[in-house]
Amino acid sequence: MNNEISEVTRRTIIDYLVASNIDWSGRLQEDDFLSRLYDLTKLPSTDHRMRNAAGDIRQHRVNWRDWEDDWVFYDSRFNLLYASDEEFLRFLCETVHPVVRPDTEEAIGLVEVYNSELAADGWSLVIGKQISGRPVFVPRRLDQRTRVFPEPTGWQKVDRQLQEVRLQLDTAQAEEQYQTVGLLCREVLITVAQEVYDPCSHPSPDGVIPSGTDAARMLESFFGAELEGSTKREARAHAKAALRLALALQHKRTADYEMAALCAEATISVVNILAILGGRRGRSI
Repeated sequence: MNNEISEVTRRTIIDYLVASNIDWSGRLQEDDFLSRLYDLTKLPSTDHRMRNAAGDIRQHRVNWRDWEDDWVFYDSRFNLLYASDEEFLRFLCETVHPVVRPDTEEAIGLVEVYNSELAADGWSLVIGKQISGRPVFVPRRLDQRTRVFPEPTGWQKVDRQLQEVRLQLDTAQAEEQYQTVGLLCREVLITVAQEVYDPCSHPSPDGVIPSGTDAARMLESFFGAELEGSTKREARAHAKAALRLALALQHKRTADYEMAALCAEATISVVNILAILGGRRGRSI
Protein backbone atom coordinates (compact mmCIF):
# COMPACT_ATOMS: atom_id res chain seq x y z
CA MET A 1 0.00 0.00 0.00
CA ASN A 2 1.48 3.35 -1.10
CA ASN A 3 0.61 5.82 1.64
CA GLU A 4 1.41 9.51 1.46
CA ILE A 5 1.27 9.98 5.24
CA SER A 6 4.54 8.52 6.44
CA GLU A 7 5.17 6.38 9.49
CA VAL A 8 7.29 9.26 10.79
CA THR A 9 4.31 11.62 10.70
CA ARG A 10 1.98 9.06 12.24
CA ARG A 11 4.37 8.27 15.08
CA THR A 12 4.93 11.98 15.76
CA ILE A 13 1.18 12.56 16.11
CA ILE A 14 0.78 9.47 18.28
CA ASP A 15 3.74 10.49 20.47
CA TYR A 16 2.16 13.91 20.95
CA LEU A 17 -1.15 12.41 22.09
CA VAL A 18 0.61 10.07 24.50
CA ALA A 19 3.06 12.64 25.90
CA SER A 20 0.28 15.21 26.34
CA ASN A 21 -2.03 12.69 28.07
CA ILE A 22 -4.75 13.46 25.55
CA ASP A 23 -7.55 10.91 25.63
CA TRP A 24 -8.01 9.94 21.99
CA SER A 25 -11.56 8.71 22.67
CA GLY A 26 -12.54 12.02 24.26
CA ARG A 27 -15.59 11.74 26.47
CA LEU A 28 -16.56 8.34 25.06
CA GLN A 29 -15.59 4.92 26.32
CA GLU A 30 -12.94 3.52 24.00
CA ASP A 31 -15.13 0.73 22.69
CA ASP A 32 -17.92 3.20 21.97
CA PHE A 33 -15.46 5.46 20.13
CA LEU A 34 -14.07 2.62 18.01
CA SER A 35 -17.57 1.37 17.24
CA ARG A 36 -18.13 4.63 15.37
CA LEU A 37 -15.34 3.60 12.97
CA TYR A 38 -15.27 -0.20 12.97
CA ASP A 39 -17.64 -3.11 13.40
CA LEU A 40 -15.99 -4.49 16.53
CA THR A 41 -18.24 -7.54 16.50
CA LYS A 42 -16.53 -8.71 13.30
CA LEU A 43 -12.95 -8.18 14.51
CA PRO A 44 -11.25 -11.02 16.41
CA SER A 45 -10.56 -11.02 20.13
CA THR A 46 -7.02 -11.25 21.53
CA ASP A 47 -8.48 -12.75 24.71
CA HIS A 48 -9.62 -16.36 24.29
CA ARG A 49 -12.40 -15.77 26.77
CA MET A 50 -14.05 -13.15 24.56
CA ARG A 51 -15.90 -13.69 21.31
CA ASN A 52 -14.71 -10.59 19.47
CA ALA A 53 -12.90 -7.25 19.72
CA ALA A 54 -15.94 -5.60 21.29
CA GLY A 55 -15.70 -7.98 24.23
CA ASP A 56 -11.99 -7.83 24.92
CA ILE A 57 -11.77 -4.04 24.53
CA ARG A 58 -14.58 -3.59 27.04
CA GLN A 59 -12.96 -6.10 29.39
CA HIS A 60 -9.42 -4.72 29.25
CA ARG A 61 -10.06 -0.99 28.81
CA VAL A 62 -13.39 -0.36 30.55
CA ASN A 63 -13.66 -3.03 33.23
CA TRP A 64 -10.03 -3.64 34.14
CA ARG A 65 -7.96 -1.04 32.24
CA ASP A 66 -4.96 -3.38 32.21
CA TRP A 67 -3.93 -2.41 28.65
CA GLU A 68 -1.69 0.62 28.10
CA ASP A 69 -3.46 3.87 27.18
CA ASP A 70 -1.82 3.90 23.74
CA TRP A 71 -2.77 0.31 22.92
CA VAL A 72 -4.98 1.21 19.96
CA PHE A 73 -2.11 2.71 17.96
CA TYR A 74 -0.18 -0.55 18.01
CA ASP A 75 -3.05 -3.03 17.80
CA SER A 76 -2.77 -5.01 14.55
CA ARG A 77 -6.55 -5.10 14.16
CA PHE A 78 -6.58 -1.35 13.51
CA ASN A 79 -3.04 -1.05 12.14
CA LEU A 80 -3.02 2.74 12.43
CA LEU A 81 0.71 3.03 11.76
CA TYR A 82 0.39 1.35 8.37
CA ALA A 83 -3.30 1.48 7.45
CA SER A 84 -4.41 3.49 4.45
CA ASP A 85 -4.22 7.27 4.63
CA GLU A 86 -8.02 7.31 4.48
CA GLU A 87 -8.33 5.15 7.59
CA PHE A 88 -5.69 7.07 9.53
CA LEU A 89 -7.25 10.43 8.68
CA ARG A 90 -10.71 9.11 9.50
CA PHE A 91 -9.43 8.14 12.94
CA LEU A 92 -7.91 11.60 13.51
CA CYS A 93 -11.11 13.34 12.39
CA GLU A 94 -13.11 11.22 14.82
CA THR A 95 -10.91 12.27 17.76
CA VAL A 96 -12.07 15.88 17.22
CA HIS A 97 -15.71 15.15 16.32
CA PRO A 98 -18.16 17.19 18.46
CA VAL A 99 -19.69 14.00 19.88
CA VAL A 100 -16.23 12.89 21.01
CA ARG A 101 -14.67 16.24 21.91
CA PRO A 102 -17.41 18.85 22.46
CA ASP A 103 -15.03 21.64 23.53
CA THR A 104 -14.51 23.49 20.23
CA GLU A 105 -11.35 25.29 21.33
CA GLU A 106 -9.82 22.02 22.46
CA ALA A 107 -10.74 20.35 19.16
CA ILE A 108 -9.33 23.20 17.07
CA GLY A 109 -6.12 23.19 19.11
CA LEU A 110 -5.70 19.47 18.48
CA VAL A 111 -6.38 19.92 14.75
CA GLU A 112 -3.66 22.56 14.61
CA VAL A 113 -1.20 20.04 16.01
CA TYR A 114 -2.34 17.41 13.52
CA ASN A 115 -2.07 19.83 10.61
CA SER A 116 1.42 20.98 11.55
CA GLU A 117 2.57 17.39 11.04
CA LEU A 118 0.27 16.35 8.18
CA ALA A 119 1.33 19.32 6.05
CA ALA A 120 4.71 17.70 5.32
CA ASP A 121 2.85 14.86 3.60
CA GLY A 122 0.39 17.08 1.76
CA TRP A 123 -2.70 16.72 3.97
CA SER A 124 -4.76 18.88 6.28
CA LEU A 125 -7.94 18.61 8.33
CA VAL A 126 -10.49 21.32 7.52
CA ILE A 127 -14.00 22.15 8.64
CA GLY A 128 -16.46 20.29 6.43
CA LYS A 129 -19.71 21.19 8.19
CA GLN A 130 -21.11 22.07 11.59
CA ILE A 131 -23.28 20.20 14.06
CA SER A 132 -25.08 22.36 16.61
CA GLY A 133 -22.62 25.16 15.94
CA ARG A 134 -19.57 22.94 16.43
CA PRO A 135 -17.14 22.12 13.59
CA VAL A 136 -16.84 18.69 12.00
CA PHE A 137 -13.44 18.17 10.39
CA VAL A 138 -12.70 16.32 7.16
CA PRO A 139 -9.39 15.60 5.38
CA ARG A 140 -8.27 17.60 2.35
CA ARG A 141 -5.19 17.41 0.19
CA LEU A 142 -3.18 20.61 0.38
CA ASP A 143 -2.78 20.66 -3.41
CA GLN A 144 -6.56 21.11 -3.69
CA ARG A 145 -6.39 24.63 -2.33
CA THR A 146 -5.10 27.92 -3.60
CA ARG A 147 -2.42 29.33 -1.34
CA VAL A 148 -3.58 32.38 0.55
CA PHE A 149 -0.13 33.95 0.29
CA PRO A 150 2.69 33.45 -2.18
CA GLU A 151 4.78 33.02 0.95
CA PRO A 152 3.86 32.55 4.62
CA THR A 153 3.96 35.40 7.10
CA GLY A 154 6.06 33.41 9.55
CA TRP A 155 3.34 33.63 12.17
CA GLN A 156 2.71 29.92 12.11
CA LYS A 157 -0.69 29.91 13.75
CA VAL A 158 -1.88 32.79 11.56
CA ASP A 159 -0.70 30.98 8.43
CA ARG A 160 -2.46 27.77 9.46
CA GLN A 161 -5.66 29.63 10.26
CA LEU A 162 -5.61 31.42 6.92
CA GLN A 163 -5.24 28.09 5.15
CA GLU A 164 -8.34 26.94 7.00
CA VAL A 165 -10.20 30.08 5.88
CA ARG A 166 -9.40 29.49 2.23
CA LEU A 167 -10.15 25.78 2.40
CA GLN A 168 -13.47 26.39 4.12
CA LEU A 169 -14.40 29.01 1.53
CA ASP A 170 -13.49 26.62 -1.29
CA THR A 171 -15.64 23.79 0.09
CA ALA A 172 -18.58 25.67 1.67
CA GLN A 173 -22.01 25.07 0.16
CA ALA A 174 -24.52 25.87 2.89
CA GLU A 175 -25.25 28.99 4.92
CA GLU A 176 -23.79 27.62 8.14
CA GLN A 177 -20.58 26.69 6.28
CA TYR A 178 -20.25 30.23 4.96
CA GLN A 179 -20.85 31.48 8.50
CA THR A 180 -17.92 29.33 9.58
CA VAL A 181 -15.67 31.39 7.29
CA GLY A 182 -16.56 34.44 9.37
CA LEU A 183 -15.83 32.61 12.62
CA LEU A 184 -12.46 31.50 11.29
CA CYS A 185 -11.66 35.05 10.15
CA ARG A 186 -12.44 36.28 13.65
CA GLU A 187 -9.90 33.81 15.06
CA VAL A 188 -7.30 34.96 12.51
CA LEU A 189 -7.70 38.59 13.53
CA ILE A 190 -7.45 37.76 17.23
CA THR A 191 -4.31 35.70 16.65
CA VAL A 192 -2.56 38.26 14.46
CA ALA A 193 -3.54 41.09 16.82
CA GLN A 194 -1.92 39.20 19.68
CA GLU A 195 1.23 38.89 17.56
CA VAL A 196 1.65 42.59 16.75
CA TYR A 197 -0.02 44.56 19.53
CA ASP A 198 2.14 46.08 22.26
CA PRO A 199 0.28 48.21 24.83
CA CYS A 200 3.42 50.28 25.42
CA SER A 201 3.98 51.07 21.74
CA HIS A 202 0.36 51.15 20.60
CA PRO A 203 -1.70 53.26 23.02
CA SER A 204 -5.45 53.08 22.68
CA PRO A 205 -7.04 56.37 21.53
CA ASP A 206 -9.45 56.32 24.47
CA GLY A 207 -6.91 55.04 26.99
CA VAL A 208 -8.63 51.69 27.49
CA ILE A 209 -6.25 48.73 27.35
CA PRO A 210 -7.87 46.06 25.17
CA SER A 211 -8.44 42.52 26.35
CA GLY A 212 -6.51 39.69 24.77
CA THR A 213 -9.41 38.87 22.44
CA ASP A 214 -10.41 42.42 21.47
CA ALA A 215 -8.91 42.34 17.99
CA ALA A 216 -10.71 45.49 16.88
CA ARG A 217 -9.27 47.69 19.63
CA MET A 218 -5.79 46.13 19.43
CA LEU A 219 -5.50 46.58 15.67
CA GLU A 220 -7.03 50.07 15.64
CA SER A 221 -4.38 51.05 18.18
CA PHE A 222 -1.64 49.35 16.14
CA PHE A 223 -2.59 51.08 12.89
CA GLY A 224 -2.96 54.43 14.63
CA ALA A 225 0.60 54.21 15.96
CA GLU A 226 2.39 52.45 13.09
CA LEU A 227 0.72 54.49 10.33
CA GLU A 228 0.79 57.82 12.11
CA GLY A 229 1.18 61.07 10.19
CA SER A 230 -0.15 62.73 7.07
CA THR A 231 2.17 60.85 4.69
CA LYS A 232 0.57 57.57 5.73
CA ARG A 233 -3.00 58.83 5.78
CA GLU A 234 -4.17 56.73 2.80
CA ALA A 235 -2.49 53.57 4.09
CA ARG A 236 -4.01 54.15 7.52
CA ALA A 237 -7.46 54.65 6.02
CA HIS A 238 -7.18 51.47 3.94
CA ALA A 239 -5.98 49.39 6.87
CA LYS A 240 -8.78 50.57 9.14
CA ALA A 241 -11.40 50.17 6.40
CA ALA A 242 -10.30 46.58 5.72
CA LEU A 243 -10.41 45.86 9.43
CA ARG A 244 -13.93 47.33 9.79
CA LEU A 245 -15.15 45.35 6.77
CA ALA A 246 -13.74 42.10 8.13
CA LEU A 247 -15.27 42.70 11.56
CA ALA A 248 -18.65 43.79 10.19
CA LEU A 249 -19.07 40.80 7.90
CA GLN A 250 -18.29 38.35 10.69
CA HIS A 251 -21.45 39.35 12.52
CA LYS A 252 -23.93 39.05 9.66
CA ARG A 253 -26.71 36.61 10.54
CA THR A 254 -27.11 35.46 6.94
CA ALA A 255 -24.18 34.32 4.88
CA ASP A 256 -23.52 33.33 1.28
CA TYR A 257 -20.43 32.94 -0.87
CA GLU A 258 -20.15 36.64 -1.68
CA MET A 259 -20.25 37.68 1.96
CA ALA A 260 -17.87 34.94 3.07
CA ALA A 261 -15.43 35.76 0.26
CA LEU A 262 -15.48 39.46 1.12
CA CYS A 263 -14.83 38.65 4.78
CA ALA A 264 -11.92 36.39 3.83
CA GLU A 265 -10.47 38.97 1.44
CA ALA A 266 -10.71 41.76 4.02
CA THR A 267 -9.10 39.57 6.66
CA ILE A 268 -6.28 38.57 4.30
CA SER A 269 -5.74 42.24 3.48
CA VAL A 270 -5.42 43.11 7.16
CA VAL A 271 -2.92 40.30 7.74
CA ASN A 272 -0.88 41.33 4.70
CA ILE A 273 -0.74 44.92 5.89
CA LEU A 274 0.43 43.77 9.30
CA ALA A 275 3.00 41.47 7.71
CA ILE A 276 4.37 44.37 5.62
CA LEU A 277 4.53 46.70 8.62
CA GLY A 278 6.16 43.96 10.65
CA GLY A 279 8.84 43.36 8.04
CA ARG A 280 7.52 39.92 7.11
CA ARG A 281 7.21 40.58 3.40
CA GLY A 282 10.09 40.76 0.95
CA ARG A 283 12.62 39.01 3.15
CA SER A 284 13.26 35.65 4.80
CA ILE A 285 11.46 35.02 8.05
